[in-house]
Amino acid sequence: MRRKYMGYIFPSMLSFLLTGIYSIVDGIFVGRAMGDAGLAAINIAWPLVALVISLGTGIGMGASVIVSMNTGAGNTKKAMKAEGNAFFLLLTGSLLLTLFLYLLGKPLLVLLGAKDQLLSYALTYLHYVLLGGIIQVFATGMVPLMRNHGASFYAMCSMALGCISNIILDYYLVIICHLGLKGAALATVLGQVITFILCVLFFLKKKNRIAISSLAPKGDIIRSILSVAASPFGLTYLPSITIIFMNLQALKYGGEEAVSAYAVLAYIISFMELLVQGIGDGSQPLLSFSEGCGDTKALKTYSRWTFLLAIGFGTLGAVCFFLSGNLIPALYGTSPMAAQYIIHATPAFSLIMALYGLTKPAVSYLYATHRVLRSNFLVYGEILLTLLFVFTLPLFLGLDGVWYTIPAVQTVLAICCIFFLQKK
Repeated sequence: MRRKYMGYIFPSMLSFLLTGIYSIVDGIFVGRAMGDAGLAAINIAWPLVALVISLGTGIGMGASVIVSMNTGAGNTKKAMKAEGNAFFLLLTGSLLLTLFLYLLGKPLLVLLGAKDQLLSYALTYLHYVLLGGIIQVFATGMVPLMRNHGASFYAMCSMALGCISNIILDYYLVIICHLGLKGAALATVLGQVITFILCVLFFLKKKNRIAISSLAPKGDIIRSILSVAASPFGLTYLPSITIIFMNLQALKYGGEEAVSAYAVLAYIISFMELLVQGIGDGSQPLLSFSEGCGDTKALKTYSRWTFLLAIGFGTLGAVCFFLSGNLIPALYGTSPMAAQYIIHATPAFSLIMALYGLTKPAVSYLYATHRVLRSNFLVYGEILLTLLFVFTLPLFLGLDGVWYTIPAVQTVLAICCIFFLQKK
């Protein structure tokens, strides 16, 4: 049982670990090549770019839960239909989203606070990322479905090769070719192309092939996928909504240097967020299957291991981040003022890392076991709390109120998670 669990968890963890490393390295390259302006532009554009990734993750994870639960319950036909409908949703969703962002990208960036040079940089980054928008949705959406086939190692390799290619291309296009944000966006797209190709090859194999009849949309299946998908979508995307309001308040209370500082801090905590999400996503097939077949003992065991692992990594990450806060500004090539902001805010953001170890896997556990109301409460309650704290705390604490917004939100969510888990 332990070996089976590790066979799912560690490939998923390593995949998300590499993604986290990529996000950090990406910021380092852009920061060194373009300084505060480049970091701020990516941070402003990211909420729009993240929609692409989150859409694929939401649909893929939502379908995976439905597939696993039906497989566990012995309803193979419905499981196959759910997998086929996932591909239908990935295609239609990616087409609509890419068109929407391409047509309305500029006014949306203005609403997010971009203007003058920042607007030009952010728009360039967005447009080049959208060149591979459809491919990125499919790449992120197919990986959870591959894990459902027991191919966690192959899924890890698909993500890992994409991330490694991304890092190499980032260095070549941004540093060597001096393409700036255009190069960073192209590196992202080309890395996702590699992941996409490997995913397609997996589903072209005879034993993994999806019947054409399963691709035909069926209303009840689509509704069931989307009802679960709301939680993983929100779990992946809502941190980007947080970035929007944090950017606006950081700009208001600290200027462009504060936005640049927050961009660096967001890169670092996203690393931990991705790591614990990897733990939650890796355990999802086992949790959903155990729930579907009514194996309470296995469900408790897998969930206990998941929380112990995530809380352990969250605590370790928080300690490491706190001790290395003085070194981070030099890595990203920030201005002296932005560096002061980063060092000052490091304790607050270290606390976020520790709390992520509880709150993020709690959401994954709840939607994996089809407790969508509770998982949605935590996911969408987070953004409501963020809105409350990000506009009230700075009134009393100034820029410090911005830095302590996310720790305050995660503290409240942690209390809610404990209540839900104790109740379960």
